[in-house]
Amino acid sequence: MPCGLQCWDASGKLVVDIGDYNTRYLGRTTLTLPANVNLASGSYGGLTAAGSFAAIVSASSSSYFKTNNFATRTYDGGYSVWRLSRDVTAVTLTLDLYAFI
Repeated sequence: MPCGLQCWDASGKLVVDIGDYNTRYLGRTTLTLPANVNLASGSYGGLTAAGSFAAIVSASSSSYFKTNNFATRTYDGGYSVWRLSRDVTAVTLTLDLYAFI
């Protein structure tokens, strides 16, 4: 069944309309960023550079899990995670992986 998302602001103006894309859940994986490392990558079948994304859903330390601490990028067959904060302790991240259909 097709689906999408539309959102309007308080004045009734359509501000979000993503009915053109649906996503498919590919799976869940974990990745550990060792201490003093700011970039780590992993492989996962089905990911592509132009048609996938990774969402970080949890971190090994709840005090570490903030949306502005990490960035993700998918590529053909894998994904990368960058640490954006100055904290350099080891952290294990859980990622959900999706593909646009």
